[in-house]
Amino acid sequence: MAMKKIAVVTGASGGLGKEIVKRIIDGVDELWAIGRNLSKLESLKAEFAEHGAKIVPIAMDLSDTNSYSAIASKLDGYSKNGGVQIRWLVNNAGAGRFGPSAEFSTAEISSSVACHCIAMASICNICIPYMKRGDIIMNVASQSAFLPLPYINLYASTKAFVYSYTQALRRELKSSGIQVTAVCPGWIKTNLIVDTLNGKKVKYPLIDNAEHVAKKAVQAARKGKALSINTLGVKVVTWIQRHFPQQVAISAWTAMIKKYVEPTQE
Repeated sequence: MAMKKIAVVTGASGGLGKEIVKRIIDGVDELWAIGRNLSKLESLKAEFAEHGAKIVPIAMDLSDTNSYSAIASKLDGYSKNGGVQIRWLVNNAGAGRFGPSAEFSTAEISSSVACHCIAMASICNICIPYMKRGDIIMNVASQSAFLPLPYINLYASTKAFVYSYTQALRRELKSSGIQVTAVCPGWIKTNLIVDTLNGKKVKYPLIDNAEHVAKKAVQAARKGKALSINTLGVKVVTWIQRHFPQQVAISAWTAMIKKYVEPTQE
């Protein structure tokens, strides 16, 4: 059996994940599509017409750290049957919600940290031994990684971890030739964002579509860039987040978002 060149994509069936899959599937023999919902992964396979046969659905709950061994076992099996090379590793799985930090249960906190942080770092360690010079790791963080953000505190804090970990990993892997890119988009119009909160229609500044975010991210990764930010507007906001006095930026964010998270007064 010849060595297989594969891509591993978590959160593959969602808006951004699906758009990333579209842009990298041509260059691999198989694409391991990882997500919680097997039926959605099977639907993804059906959507890709002539490329659908390349998609290998793998149903996993990334908040369960015991589940990661399934990837390691599958890679080990391939390596014993002709070998395997991971051309793309895309850590995209994740979700979050608005709300005061006190509202989050221990179980929800644990699940978010495991899915965004532990899974990303663990899957990197599992996959890197199967990668070579020119192969690509793309970890999806967020614009929110650059500033502590009240009312999406849990999500933003985990994305700060993803960004920091990815930039450090990039330096560690520099001599290996494995390219590592952090993707830090602003708001993306997908099913993960809500239209209303507490009876108020939410306005998302600088919102972009998943197709454009994926296009910019894959382009940046192929060029070996450390960071992908999807639009000029989001770049300006992230510059402000990083260079203005932190408490000023936090106050501006809080003023904008607080009206949505506080219940409407009768």
